[in-house]
Amino acid sequence: MLFRPALAFVLLLISPVPLAQPLLAQAALPPRPYGQFLRVKVNTGERSRLTVKKNWLGKRRLNPTVPILVLAGHADSQRMSGSGTNGYAVAVRGARPMQPGMTDETFWNLKTAQRIARLGRQRGLDIRFYDPGVRTIYNADDPRTNWSTGRRHVQAGGYALEIHYDAYGRDGYGSGVIPRVYGGQTVIDEHLAKEFGSFPYDFRGMLGAPKRGITMLEVGKLEGDLENKLRNPATRDGALNTLADRVVNTIAQALGVPEPFFQMPSLPTLPANRATASQQRSLPAQIPPPPAIERHPLAVTRYPSSG
Repeated sequence: MLFRPALAFVLLLISPVPLAQPLLAQAALPPRPYGQFLRVKVNTGERSRLTVKKNWLGKRRLNPTVPILVLAGHADSQRMSGSGTNGYAVAVRGARPMQPGMTDETFWNLKTAQRIARLGRQRGLDIRFYDPGVRTIYNADDPRTNWSTGRRHVQAGGYALEIHYDAYGRDGYGSGVIPRVYGGQTVIDEHLAKEFGSFPYDFRGMLGAPKRGITMLEVGKLEGDLENKLRNPATRDGALNTLADRVVNTIAQALGVPEPFFQMPSLPTLPANRATASQQRSLPAQIPPPPAIERHPLAVTRYPSSG
């Protein structure tokens, strides 16, 4: 008579279920709808009315593995000039801000940038999110600011994208890309312009972020269906997924990265093996700031954003 452990081992050997199937491999994923995630239709409103004045062409090609840094506009400039729009709901309808101490635009910049980085990693991009962690930094050349961190990232060969929402009503221009100037416009800038619209590269005399090599994306005016879908708890998560999905897919197309399945929820983590270890790469959650303050000849004036 076989002992129970031995019998169990024999049954496992003859079982038709593959025991060592690499669950993290794309080929092993079940067909759709596995990996799909909640989305809702979101109308980002009119495209930038300055799209007709586009005076640049993004031709610079980037390696598909280029490190991408996503920043949240105004995350380091609250309670000062250029802190972002309050949005229609707060400014006109008198709604409570999403979070005390910051403009609604900054709140949604943070949420959207974080979601872009998360979906981008699942999409196979080398992408991460940076949060300065301090909401008011008066010195634009402080190493913790978006501008300083983004500039260092671009100088090291990466691509930096800062997320914004435009002002509501007549003060806003609509969705669109304000491309980086330092380093030259890239194919990512061009693809984002086709998807969202565009601004001239020298918009408002050339803003601080593009001067430092950081591309800015105005997702849309913070009003109407866009703002309502974000503020409604029932549609918020799906709206963020939809917006992030547009950005991530546009970047992936620009870089020529083939589309795998999105993995939400994430697949179980398995012990590393030769088949999967070479495919997996751990990415830091954020870039730690350097210890010393860097000085830069560019002006440190915080230009007020349209969003």
